[in-house]
Amino acid sequence: MNLRLLQINPIVGDVIGNLALVKKEWTKAPSSIDLVISPELAVCGYPPLDLLKEDSFVYSCMKAVEGFAKENHYAPPLILGCPWIVNNACYNAAILIEKGAITHVFTKRALPNYDVFDEKRYFSEGNHSNVLTLGGHHLLITICEDLWVLSPQQLLGKSIDNKASLTAVINLSASPYAKNQQAERIKAIANFAKGANAPVVYCNQTGANTELIFDGKSGLYGENGPLSLTPAFTSCALDISTSALGYSNQVNEPWEEEVLQALTLGMRDYFHKLRLSGAILGLSGGLDSALVAYIACQAIGAENVLGVLMPSEFSSDHSVNDALALAQGLGMPTKTLPIQACFRQTKESLHESQGDLQPITEENLQARLRALLLMALANDEQRILLNTSNKSEAAVGYTTIYGDMCGGLSLLGDVWKSEAYKLAQHINREEEIIPSNIISKPPSAELRPNQSDADELPDYSALDPFLKEVIEEHKTLLSSTSTTLSKDEKERVYRLIERAEWKRFQTPPVLRISHKAFGSGRRIPIVKRRS
Repeated sequence: MNLRLLQINPIVGDVIGNLALVKKEWTKAPSSIDLVISPELAVCGYPPLDLLKEDSFVYSCMKAVEGFAKENHYAPPLILGCPWIVNNACYNAAILIEKGAITHVFTKRALPNYDVFDEKRYFSEGNHSNVLTLGGHHLLITICEDLWVLSPQQLLGKSIDNKASLTAVINLSASPYAKNQQAERIKAIANFAKGANAPVVYCNQTGANTELIFDGKSGLYGENGPLSLTPAFTSCALDISTSALGYSNQVNEPWEEEVLQALTLGMRDYFHKLRLSGAILGLSGGLDSALVAYIACQAIGAENVLGVLMPSEFSSDHSVNDALALAQGLGMPTKTLPIQACFRQTKESLHESQGDLQPITEENLQARLRALLLMALANDEQRILLNTSNKSEAAVGYTTIYGDMCGGLSLLGDVWKSEAYKLAQHINREEEIIPSNIISKPPSAELRPNQSDADELPDYSALDPFLKEVIEEHKTLLSSTSTTLSKDEKERVYRLIERAEWKRFQTPPVLRISHKAFGSGRRIPIVKRRS
């Protein structure tokens, strides 16, 4: 059986635009193609969230699909992901279009309700037959999570007498990217293929919608892994045969390369889909702003990224020089706005009522003055401010609310500081793009004389393993097994994590590259008391 997989990049809510993406590759399918397959909810884009609660949204999707079917009478059969209402219940569905008509509706049975997934809020669990017979071929139609948590036997029931007669399992997916996700995906798909005694045809979307990034990696999978795969993070069509033999020799990219591709795509789509053009960020001469600058230039072009240097009396000469060298190497424009004068004037204004300010107040005041200048420039030049905080800082609250936490998008909010160093080294693997001094010098906020992150935090190589346990693995002080921090250090860091929840609640959208990022997938109450 010959199939065409449409690895498209839909925009949430853009029903007409998304159907145009489908039509472009559907109608170009060779005459030998027996069936064309789209990703999950390709019509409305994933995740549609509370758009599904709007009175007319799902019906508008359905009406558009009905017209779409009639307009494409001579195209091969198509399985199309779309929300669908049957008997007043809304389903995450796969619609079969044949000869200009909708002939079958298949519904998702396993509705994920964890992390960023909230499908039980919107959909009813499917209870319709999942078996399609097309041209003498028996196909088991599944939608994303069905394949991860249900067995072929649960889905097949008594639909066909012998599971060996299945030609293939079809899976429409909207499976977000995360580090190590592909290894878990291959394992789950291979197990299902083995249980079904049939290959799995896996069609995943690509692109990014707000914080979620989709890597695609659609293809034909067998019980020993991929037989053929699409390129990651790319819109394309893939023609396959269910009788294909031999496994893919595709070389896996280093994790650093995949993360950089994911973050670049995440930012590019955020700007493209919101019709934004210009970005702005503060260039401190530190590692995080250097990484964000590099990714931003890759995503939307260096000429569209403005770096702003805002030195103070505590800024070192090398920080300014490093920032300028980075910008020159990347080809991005810069502006320099020293903050000494406005810092002094603000302190004088506050002195009338407060007297001498606390040292921490003065430090945060500098961060907030920088944010004020950046937001003013962003407003005046119609740019979006890029946040440069990393996941380690956000975890312990080593950030200033309404200061360096400002921004319209956080590129590194799901990147541990120890990972940031590895990403920078990977960028420089062939030539120096990020000045070596930025990578090698000790991190510092430079808000007071000779300040260093190490003054207030353990070394990131020791800190991050414990933070990862707590944030990504849901461990507590009692269940932690990391050995990089002492018991007292763990207790102190754990208190910092707990105290910073209110700050994280106000962060910009964080591009998600792990299975547990700050944002919609991590829901910890701000007001709480552990006893």
